[in-house]
Amino acid sequence: MRFVDSHLHLEGSEALGRLALARATDTLLLACSVDRETSAAALGQADSFPNTVKAFVGIHPSEVLKEKSLTWLRPALARASGVGEIGLDPKYSEKNPGSAQVKAFVAQLEAVQASKKPVQVHSRDAERECLDVLGGFAPGRVLMHWFQGEGFLQEVVDRGYFISFGPPILYSKKLQRMALGCPRDQVLTETDSPLPYGALGGVRGPSLVPSVVFKLSEVWGERFEDTRATLAGNAMRFLGLSEKG
Repeated sequence: MRFVDSHLHLEGSEALGRLALARATDTLLLACSVDRETSAAALGQADSFPNTVKAFVGIHPSEVLKEKSLTWLRPALARASGVGEIGLDPKYSEKNPGSAQVKAFVAQLEAVQASKKPVQVHSRDAERECLDVLGGFAPGRVLMHWFQGEGFLQEVVDRGYFISFGPPILYSKKLQRMALGCPRDQVLTETDSPLPYGALGGVRGPSLVPSVVFKLSEVWGERFEDTRATLAGNAMRFLGLSEKG
């Protein structure tokens, strides 16, 4: 395994192409879900391509109001590598204590804490609230996916959480600055595929991971291969596995 896309969604007509490319380039895909249907799909992909896909199951903040029950989550988690993506986002509904979003977030953290498996957290415009909720739990390992709360970075680092950087680090001075302030053993790479990047001409998908690795090596002032090996090892630790790099 040379590269890892620690956060993407294997959905849509391009999913098979992304899978084929990942297999050809020895890229491990951590496939995240947004609801029960995509969770089942991710589990199926992981069953079919166990050396390429690791499935994360759960309810995204955008889908919380549509899901009437979470009884399916624990059986799904028993087959999955972890929970994700879950969290809070005021774009979709209330994030106040007692709201549907917070209740769903807490319920999913309870499930993943019992399993000791890793969790991927969505915290856009809700960094403080997500950290407050996470503070009441001790899940196996936490990834703050595409974390942009620079003011909370030290707290995240001190808690030992992982932080993932995606293609925007190629042009975002803020993200480059945050990466420089992160311990290298707490950093992962992602693409959030199938999200396209207008600043990069609309390119998307796991093929962007090597570019992210290159930018991180540049920011850190080290050899590409050293950075690649560090990031691969980080991903294995996040998954609770082992990797020589």
